[in-house]
Amino acid sequence: MNLSFSAGGAFGIVADILLLAVGLVLIIKGGDIFVDAAVAVARSLGVPEIIVGATVVSIGTTLPEIITSTASVVKGMAAGDAALTAGYNSLAVGNAVGSMMCNAGLILGIAILARPPRAGKGFSPKGLFLLATTALLAVFSLSGGAISIAEGIVLLVLFVVFTGLNVYEASRPGTLSPALVGRDSGAALRRGIKGKDIAFFILGAAAIAFGAILLIDNAQSLCLEAGIPQQLIGITVVAVGTSLPELATALTSLKKGASDIGLGNVIGANVINATLILGLITCITGSALEIDAITKNVAVWVSLAITAALVLPSLLTGKTYRAQGLIMLALYLGFILYNALAVVV
Repeated sequence: MNLSFSAGGAFGIVADILLLAVGLVLIIKGGDIFVDAAVAVARSLGVPEIIVGATVVSIGTTLPEIITSTASVVKGMAAGDAALTAGYNSLAVGNAVGSMMCNAGLILGIAILARPPRAGKGFSPKGLFLLATTALLAVFSLSGGAISIAEGIVLLVLFVVFTGLNVYEASRPGTLSPALVGRDSGAALRRGIKGKDIAFFILGAAAIAFGAILLIDNAQSLCLEAGIPQQLIGITVVAVGTSLPELATALTSLKKGASDIGLGNVIGANVINATLILGLITCITGSALEIDAITKNVAVWVSLAITAALVLPSLLTGKTYRAQGLIMLALYLGFILYNALAVVV
């Protein structure tokens, strides 16, 4: 199935952009509906809200990246053409790595400049986990022009470890609010799951899937129509678009004076991008996942530098500083400029 509008010329480019935008809207709105419904179902089953937050919600904010990257490699496998397959893979990898840079460099960089959040309890282990994972991804990029199946499995194992640590931390005595301690999950289950929650769960998932197909098809079509490399579209337009939930969380947190929530969300989202998404799409392909030269030689390392600028100073002081936000934002914008110039030249 191809949901791009192949008309050629300027009209075709405009149509691709419009349909790409529709895909983004469906992904973002579908993600909101999906997460709300998933939380409602979990509550009906008696699952503590804090566990839901550590698992369903954190994964829910990265659903756009998960579905988009997965749909891209699946379409690449079905393309039957080596060049098209490489293009779809570039979109998928560019989306994951680009989202990591966008989340930390652009979104969190601006948030820290506006109101530096605390790097309080829980920041050190999660920040170190993100830094180590990003460094490992950089090491993998040195081993060749691809992520191997074995490396993909390692990334998936790291995701399982990260999720397990979150659940363990959320489940420790004293972590649950008094309202949740001793909750009778059996009684909750007897009350039943509302049909509308199931309906919205399915509707949200369908909107994300359909939006991802629209996004990928029209991003690919736009690249062909305008002669733009898939890597550039994936690491900019698609990455920024699928990072909108993290942007919304950061802006809401700033407005409510709780910018540390946005900090935690970005750390979790970036770990998921580096482990679950890249590990999953590598295993789906059934072979090594090729990485384009700019992503391998530049983007991964810029992502590591942004992460180091975020994590290392805050580990020592327990705070974040506007200088960190400025450095992170400058690294991100510098990479985007470099990438654009490399394509033009």
